[in-house]
Amino acid sequence: MKDKYSSLVKDFSGGLSGAIAVLPQTIGLSVLLFTTMGFNASAGAMAGLIGALILLVSSGLAGATIGMISAPNGPVTILLSGLVIGQSNHYAPHEMLIILSAVLFFTGLFQVAFGLLKGGELIKLIPFPVVASMITAIGILMIKSQIKEIIPTGMSNPVDFIPLFVAGLTLLMIFLFKKFTPRLPDILMGLISGVLFYDILMLFVEDPDPEWVMGALPAMDFGEILGRFHGIDLLNLPWELIISSALALSILVMIDCLLTALVADSQTTMRHNARKELVAQGIAQMLIGIVGGVGGGGTKGSTLANTMAGGRRWSPLFAALIILLMTLFGRGVGVFLPLSALSGVIIFIGLNMINLNIIHWIKGKYTRADAVNAIIVITATLLLDVTKAVAIGMAFSVITYFRKGIKRSLIRRQTTLSEYPSPRKWSERHRRILQEHGDKGLLIELQGDLFFATTDRLYRSILKRMEGKKIIILHFRRVLSIDMSGVVLLMQLVDIAEKNGTEIVFTHLHKHLGFGRKMKKAFAQVESKKEKITEIFHSTARALEYAENIILKSEYKDQEYNSSSPVNLEENDLWDGMNEHEKKAVRNISIQKKYSDRDIIISNGEYSGSLFLVTRGFAEQRLYNGEKSYKVLTKYSPGTYFGETTFLNPGPSALTVVAQGETELYEITRDDIDNLSSKEGYRFLTEMLFSIGRKLSKETKKFISEIHRLESL
Repeated sequence: MKDKYSSLVKDFSGGLSGAIAVLPQTIGLSVLLFTTMGFNASAGAMAGLIGALILLVSSGLAGATIGMISAPNGPVTILLSGLVIGQSNHYAPHEMLIILSAVLFFTGLFQVAFGLLKGGELIKLIPFPVVASMITAIGILMIKSQIKEIIPTGMSNPVDFIPLFVAGLTLLMIFLFKKFTPRLPDILMGLISGVLFYDILMLFVEDPDPEWVMGALPAMDFGEILGRFHGIDLLNLPWELIISSALALSILVMIDCLLTALVADSQTTMRHNARKELVAQGIAQMLIGIVGGVGGGGTKGSTLANTMAGGRRWSPLFAALIILLMTLFGRGVGVFLPLSALSGVIIFIGLNMINLNIIHWIKGKYTRADAVNAIIVITATLLLDVTKAVAIGMAFSVITYFRKGIKRSLIRRQTTLSEYPSPRKWSERHRRILQEHGDKGLLIELQGDLFFATTDRLYRSILKRMEGKKIIILHFRRVLSIDMSGVVLLMQLVDIAEKNGTEIVFTHLHKHLGFGRKMKKAFAQVESKKEKITEIFHSTARALEYAENIILKSEYKDQEYNSSSPVNLEENDLWDGMNEHEKKAVRNISIQKKYSDRDIIISNGEYSGSLFLVTRGFAEQRLYNGEKSYKVLTKYSPGTYFGETTFLNPGPSALTVVAQGETELYEITRDDIDNLSSKEGYRFLTEMLFSIGRKLSKETKKFISEIHRLESL
């Protein structure tokens, strides 16, 4: 309950600060617009107050942006003023008012439509340096605008310095209350102090300047509001001008509104709902158009005044209530409210808006570009306007990002086949060849975006690595995108490599690159004459195995090579180190088994205590993740053996072994070993353990190498 009361007090304080900050802007801009059309200042002020009330209530009830204060603002009134100036010679003031009301109505309609289509989410892509610098520039502008109001033009009369003294005391009291009494709303207490100081000084001034105070607010005459639309022929209005102006204004209002929402987010650390905010403000614009008020959107200075005073969820409604009460019952309050005290409040808000971290960004190597961007946005805001400054900042951010993307290396890592062999288990003679000539195969892992600005650099990098290589595997799993230039580059690399005696193959050309599932067809669309570009694999293990086959073929030279050629039982790696007596024992206890393609040799969880010697085909060791998805851990070739873990320690198998092609195995069970005579079995088991131990030692070295490789990722 206490926290709820405290938050309401802060909301009221923020709403009061926001209302005070927005009143001069609302009245000033609205008077400017209406006097340009030929109406009196009172009518303009009243139209501005109506617009502020509708915007605050609609946006506040929606609660899409916590802490945002909305009212007639510069971008809207400037665009409407330009429309008035361009059409003032063709239409009477009352007709011009109807045109503006229609423009605002359709502006709201377009804004609602855009909000429902979720177009406002794009504004969240604005980088933080742009938002921070925009807030800083607005703070500087706020301070500049108030300094001109409080510094006297001449030094003939000491009384002329009263506004400066009041603003200075208000600013000082805000800082003191902020430091020593943080529980009290510092801005409100500072403003009260400034008002009291001004009223005390006025006791000693005989003839005070009436422009030192805000003055009485205009009365709200609903009869005058309704009377504006009498005698207007809607059919003769320039609808083409109205619709086109409304469309342009809706885009401007939307950008300005959501930029203010980002300003509010930066203060409240919350995230606005762009869709709800645009719809709420669009409905408000439509209502404003119906009653003939002045449209607007988020006001950055008032939003910061609100949020810095602690205003959050309900502060816009408190601001609306304060403006309504002042308009209906407190029109004379402005006579006692010095503009110089308001200037002190606005200067304090402006000082707090300046982000001094921008200076520190210049010192850092990785933040220097952000600092340059911030300085550009600040300069553009001061010389041009906020919308153009944000556009310039966004363009700079895009160029910076593009430049970093071009400089970033597209090659993430490269390894030879000696360092990163396939999971296939080759026979000992094949392993010796691959270990000696594994550096003739290269796996290159690519990353980032392969597009027209990066293709040449990648092209030259791969050409440098091509010398002495039989095969190069290009790995695309971490490539984010490829454009047409990148596709052409890959095709050129394949052609040049082929002429140099090097084969280039691809793996992990995933569908998110824009190829879809039929990769070869996608390449054919670029070069229709080529039926085949190169081999394309969906598995790194398959690509590595293919590369090892290429190296083995090249090293066999004139001899015929076939990795799947059957071998005799005596050619199995298990025989290494055994004498003839032991080999004979193996023949006697081995059981020949044959499997067709995709037959299950051992299932996951199945009890096993056997050693399997492969003499034909392949045995693929898989780790399943679901019924169909699996990872190939090892592929055993003719001349290799597997099952040593469960052979030494019989029990359930943790993996599934599947036959690849017509497969022939010889099985040796632990029971058969145990049934041998004790002397013969001991000697045989000893040699077998030595053979298995040598294999496991090599496996351990490979695993350590793989761990080091993974650690470097």
